[in-house]
This record gives sequence, C-alpha cells and structure tokens, in this order.
Amino acid sequence: MPADASPLDAGNVLVSRRRATGGTRPAPGRPTCALTVDVEDWYQSCVDLSAPISERVVENNERLLEVLDECGVRATFFVQGLVAEAFPRLVSELVQAGHEVQSHGHTHRSLRTMGPGELREELERGKAAVEDAGGVTVTAFRAPDFSVGEDNLWALEAISTAGFQVDSSIFPMRTRRYGVSGWEVAPEHLELRGGAVLLEVPVAVRRVGGVRLPLAGGGYLRLAPSAVVERGLRSIVGEGRPAIVYSHPYEFNPDELEDYRGLAPERFRRTQGLGRRAFVRRLRRLFASLPFGRLDEVLDAWGVDVSGRPTSPA
Repeated sequence: MPADASPLDAGNVLVSRRRATGGTRPAPGRPTCALTVDVEDWYQSCVDLSAPISERVVENNERLLEVLDECGVRATFFVQGLVAEAFPRLVSELVQAGHEVQSHGHTHRSLRTMGPGELREELERGKAAVEDAGGVTVTAFRAPDFSVGEDNLWALEAISTAGFQVDSSIFPMRTRRYGVSGWEVAPEHLELRGGAVLLEVPVAVRRVGGVRLPLAGGGYLRLAPSAVVERGLRSIVGEGRPAIVYSHPYEFNPDELEDYRGLAPERFRRTQGLGRRAFVRRLRRLFASLPFGRLDEVLDAWGVDVSGRPTSPA
C-alpha cells in the first residue's frame, strides 16, 4: 500500500509501505505464531513510574519460564531498561535459555509524552541496558502501551535512528487507550525519510467482515473465551500472516495484586487481576494447539527479511 494513499502519512513521515509477507504458510514444523513478553514490574509500570523495580519481576518471570520450559516454547522478551539495570541476570538467563531479548524502552513512559530529545535518550538507554545485560545486539522495539499513534508517527524515525530494524509499537485498530484506526494488520516494511526501512509487526487482531477484533494479549487474551482466541489465531494464520501474541510476567502471578491493597486504586487493581487465575491454563491450551516460537523465528518462517528484502518461506 503506497504511503500517499493514507491520511496517516501527513508530513512525509512514511515514504512507502509494502506488505512484508507473501501469504505462503511456513513449512510444517515451523512456528506460525509468536509469543512475546513485555518484561516490566506491574506497580512501577502501571501505577507509579517513580517506584523502584522490585524483586517481583524476577519471581514472576521465573514462573513464566517454568511454563515455557514445560511446554517446550521459546519466546521473545521485550525487556524494560530499568528491569535490565536492576536485574541483569534475568536478561542473561533468558539468553542462555534460548529466548530472544529485545527492548521495551527504558522507563515505561508513554512515547506520546516525549519530545525528540527525550525519546532519543529513552530509546538509547533502554537498548543499551538490555544489550549490556544480555551480551546480545538488540534490533527490535516495542513501546510501552503501544504508544505510537496517529499523533506521533514521527517516533518511527527515532526508533529507526536508534538502531532498531523491527518495531511492534502500533496497535492496528483504535481503542480507548491506544491504536491507529485502519492500520495494516500484517507486517509491513515502512520506508522512512532518508531511505531507512523499518519492519512494523502489529500484534494479533482478527478481521471479521469489516470489524476488527483484538485478541493478542492483555485483558483480551485473559478474558475472551479460549475457543474464540484459538479460532482467531487460526484465522490470522489462514490469511497468510503471523499471529503475534503478547503477555507480561505479572500475569503469571494471580496473587500479586492482593499485596497492593491501599497502594493502587481499588478498581484498577481489580480489573488488572481479572482472568489471571486461568491465564496459565489458557496459554497451555494455545501452546498445545498451535506452533509457537520466538518472534525472529516466526518472521523467518513466514519469509520476512527485516532488511526489506523478500525471502521465501522454508
């Protein structure tokens, strides 16, 4: 889809857009769905950004890793920079276990609150923290709360300039909190001003007629009937695109929020806890019925070259 066909491209942020998948399904045995994890500490990321990162993020991540190990699933972890600085061993252990580690920014501040200078520092610090802790090169980014939208598409240039080749920050439908109405639901290569190419990989949104249904993660994944989520992911794969699911370590701990009585708004605390007790069971069912893997493995299986050069699915 050419950039000049969309009102979202005002200001020449995007020079061109082209779909990154050709529609051919990966060969049997290769993953068609990616599990991604936004590694953050619930209280610091959701209630008080000035709070220190607590040991809870390590404990919750260990719970998550036990489930993945039992199910034989490897995942991609978008790690917050403050988490990597506080607990570098968490990152190195993910790498040693065969998981992919990437960047979830540094402070968990919304990108919409930042000017160009602040955003540059946020991206560089977050990337460096994960690279230092994991001893790997970080090439992919996901913004906190999917905070790249119509009002700050210019952030895509900053993300590319910071050294990222892959971005997963745009939610491909408009919701109350985030998202871009009408954004392409499949991975796209975005050519930016100056000639850089950024691969945008949206999380899973199902199309039913002219309606879009979110089911990729968070409350959608915890609360929607399991059969609906499974059918939705199969439908996405059937359309010829990878299904990208996201989660958080704290969702693997159904009791954590009880400790925040009086520290977090009661209504918010309750809504954030909905569906947590069934969450692990839901994921186990998905892992048993669909082939999941790391984001980089899934993109490769679908024949997506992050550089913008098309390849053939193996």
